[in-house]
Amino acid sequence: MRRRTCKDSSSISRLPDEIVLLILNRLIDLKTLCFCYLVSKRFSSIVLQVDAISFASPVLNPHISDKNTISDVSTSTSFLRMISSLYGESFLSAYRFLIKFKGVKSLCIELLSPGHSAVDSRLFKWKVMFTKKIESFIFMWPNSVCDKDGFCLGGNGDEEENLELISDLLKNKRLLSFQCMQDIMAWHVMLLYLVKYLPMLEEVSISDSGRRGRLSLSGKKLSEVKEWVHSVSETELDRVNVPTIMRNSYFRVLKLPVSGYVMKGIYVCVMEMKDIEGGNEFLMNGENGGFEDKEESAYTEAAMEILKKYKGMMLTQNLWWNLNEEAGQDARLQFGILEP
Repeated sequence: MRRRTCKDSSSISRLPDEIVLLILNRLIDLKTLCFCYLVSKRFSSIVLQVDAISFASPVLNPHISDKNTISDVSTSTSFLRMISSLYGESFLSAYRFLIKFKGVKSLCIELLSPGHSAVDSRLFKWKVMFTKKIESFIFMWPNSVCDKDGFCLGGNGDEEENLELISDLLKNKRLLSFQCMQDIMAWHVMLLYLVKYLPMLEEVSISDSGRRGRLSLSGKKLSEVKEWVHSVSETELDRVNVPTIMRNSYFRVLKLPVSGYVMKGIYVCVMEMKDIEGGNEFLMNGENGGFEDKEESAYTEAAMEILKKYKGMMLTQNLWWNLNEEAGQDARLQFGILEP
């Protein structure tokens, strides 16, 4: 029996472009789309027409040579140098490939945060309000979270009473809140550039792989950001606006009346721009990425309780972005320990 030739077996080449695009639109994953892009000239042109992309990337050590780096990557701008230094050159290459997709409408990027790699806890979460600049940020890290039946979703429910140990723990939590804020600054600049170079975007999000927080834009707010990024220079895009006022405190126990959850040993940090103090309405209406499941909604309830009842009592400081603390400061003064 005669063997079938290569031309006979290449049935996919006979598919119309529309059908191929329909198939590719179901792939979503950027790495898979990259492999498809390399198949042929025909595939490369069709791949770039997909309308939804999802991309999950590990953090690479930027000091280790990356063999997967492509030769045409340039780090001529401060933004590209930032990406390379934080996430490695493979991620930079992926970004350069990503912005070729001029027709993409939905984009989701998931990143591991460099500052979180040494932290073995899923209990800290954050939310941020932003448009063309970062406006407000809230960070929460309880020692334990228990539901109304007493089942602990994290931690063991025990509260450390030793003030010296509490002080050391809170210093670490405060340090992590700054690291999260620094990650958000980098993500925000990245998001602005994605909006600039991907004109058809209808929704975009950059999230922490541990589901601790995300930056997302859609609808009217995305339209406002689009209008702004196309009216300014790249120098303006690279200019990072950060919160200047910080309030932080520590709560031994917080009982949530709606969900029935109980949180213990909660460190809370709120950062705001000086000219828009009080801009935490996004916690009330779910803007910019609400917490999605029951456990996460408990964090929103906790944040609302704290901001409504205790915000005026929290320790307020001007932010100088200096992470060095005087050793031995009393925790009650440094973190404003409050008793709900």
